[in-house]
Amino acid sequence: MIAHFSIPARDPQATAELFGRLIDGAVMPFPVVPGAWVAIARDGSGTGVEVVPAATAHHMGEGEAGEALGGPVVMPWETQIRQDGDAESPNGMHVAITSALSAAQIIELARAQGWRAVHCDRGGVFDLVEVWVDNRTLVEVLPPEGTRRYLAFYNPEVAAGMFMGAPA
Repeated sequence: MIAHFSIPARDPQATAELFGRLIDGAVMPFPVVPGAWVAIARDGSGTGVEVVPAATAHHMGEGEAGEALGGPVVMPWETQIRQDGDAESPNGMHVAITSALSAAQIIELARAQGWRAVHCDRGGVFDLVEVWVDNRTLVEVLPPEGTRRYLAFYNPEVAAGMFMGAPA
């Protein structure tokens, strides 16, 4: 289960709204990072997508944990989130999420933002839509049938048979 993930975007609000549609979530400002927005699934799973401004970068905090303050406050020992990253470089981050929307609906939403979106089949095991947020960061979105096939495959016994040739 993915609890939440953050993703950089040029238009955090519009991107959070798109993710809100994908996960049937409520969308709101995310006060931890200036200019950020968040989509939180309504299904009780706790799944959330935090969308931060494109140049946002995480930096290691300093020191050991101390007394925490209430509210959305970043403590000195926690990740320090600043907008000093490279807003244009590709990056290694990707996440796969499930959606109740069809592949065609997912593609339509992404392309309306001007993003690359392509329906893919991962080795005949499951299908998904590659959504390239700002044509920079990969989000794999599994439509219902892709989710069913993914869940049948992505468990240690079945995956080990494919990845390692035999169950672990």
